[in-house]
Amino acid sequence: MANKDIRTILAPLTDGYVMLPNSAVGEILTFTSPEPFEHGPPWLLGEVAWHGWQVPVIIYERLLGSNGMTTITAKTRVLIVKTLGESTQVNYIGLVIQGLPRLKKVNASTLVEKQTDDVPDTVFSKVTIDDLHAVIPDLGELTHTVEIAAYES
Repeated sequence: MANKDIRTILAPLTDGYVMLPNSAVGEILTFTSPEPFEHGPPWLLGEVAWHGWQVPVIIYERLLGSNGMTTITAKTRVLIVKTLGESTQVNYIGLVIQGLPRLKKVNASTLVEKQTDDVPDTVFSKVTIDDLHAVIPDLGELTHTVEIAAYES
C-alpha cells in the first residue's frame, strides 16, 4: 500500500517548528505589534486586523510553557491560521514565527511521532521530520484556549 503524502507547512519557532496542514494557513504577515488586550496571559500578545477579522496573536512556545524569550526581529512573521473550532469569536489565530515557513510533503514513513506523556492540551502531537522537531497543534483546543484568554477573561 502506497503512503499518501500530505502537504504541510513547517513554520520556524524560536526552538523547533510548528507543523500545520497547508490548507490551514491563511497568510504570512510581516510582524507588527498587535493591539494588546486589557487582560490576558503573557502568551497572548493582542490582536491584529486582517481582511475584516480581528485576529488574536499568540506566542505558541509561551503557551506551551517555554520560559525562553521570543525576540522580535526583522525576520519575525505572523502566520495566520484558520481555526477548525466552532468559535464565534476566533476564526483565525496569528502565530508568531521566526522566519518564513517551508512547504513539506509528509507521509507515514517520513513522520516520526515522539512518544511522550507531557503533551499539553493544545498539542495534537510532537513529531520529528527529517531531523527537525515540530509540534502539531490541536486546532480545536487551541481555538478554545485562545477564545477564553482573549474574550472571556
